[in-house]
Amino acid sequence: MSKRECPTNDRDQATLDFEAAVAEVESIIERIERGEIGLEQSVAEYERGSRLLKACRDRLAQAEQRVKDLTEQMRAESKGP
Repeated sequence: MSKRECPTNDRDQATLDFEAAVAEVESIIERIERGEIGLEQSVAEYERGSRLLKACRDRLAQAEQRVKDLTEQMRAESKGP
C-alpha cells in the first residue's frame, strides 16, 4: 500500500485523491488474490474496488477535459485578436 493510509469507508471515496484510490484498488486486488479474506468479504471488497475504479475513471475523464480546455484556451490566446 502507499505511504498514505487510505480511508476504508465508501463515503470517504470522494475524499481520496486519484493516487490513493488507485493504491486502494491495488490493495484490494492483492488481498483477494492472496486469499487473505473470506468469500463474503472478497465480494464486498470487489464491490468497493469497482466503485473506486469508477471514481478513478471519472476523475481521469475530468482531468483530460481540463487539459483539453486549457489547450484550446492557450491556442485561442496565441492567435491573438
